[in-house]
Amino acid sequence: MNILVINGSPKHNGKISAIIKEILKGGAPSDQIEIIQLTNLTNLHHCTGCMNCQRTGNCIIRDDIVSIETAIKKSDMLILATPTHWGNMSGLMLSVFERLFGFLLEERQSGFPKARNAAGKKAILVTACSTPWPFSWIFNQSRSCFGRLYEICKYSGIKICGTFVLAGTAKMDEIPNKYLHKACKLGTKLFSIR
Repeated sequence: MNILVINGSPKHNGKISAIIKEILKGGAPSDQIEIIQLTNLTNLHHCTGCMNCQRTGNCIIRDDIVSIETAIKKSDMLILATPTHWGNMSGLMLSVFERLFGFLLEERQSGFPKARNAAGKKAILVTACSTPWPFSWIFNQSRSCFGRLYEICKYSGIKICGTFVLAGTAKMDEIPNKYLHKACKLGTKLFSIR
């Protein structure tokens, strides 16, 4: 099983990275993991809204988006990880998904999109939110972030197999062991399914 991690956190060694590490520790084969830390991409432009991607099947700006497209094509499972920023995924993650629009789906005259290059893949969604539980859900913070990722996955033909929310990070110096254990257990469960 080829696993692609797309880490949309602006922090290299933050809480999102720690949770990813624990999920992977749950049994992901190390030789089949590719991690794309979006902040490491130095040549990644913003979507211009030209909509040429609908005609070509990928963004016509051929920069670091090519490496993401290639990695998605060869993966079986995606781990989409982002902090919750204002009830949404990080700006960097959102920018990448805007660029992947035509690569992931085709808009059709009927109004129903057709999944393209990620159809049939599986995904784990991960977020960390400064708002404590249950307010992170009640006030539509982490729930809204996942809502956007759910929409992307749904119309791209990606099946969501698991989710992980780390709420209350504003007052959390270290991630409590119970959450690290929960992340590892999620990985164990999901990576044993082939």
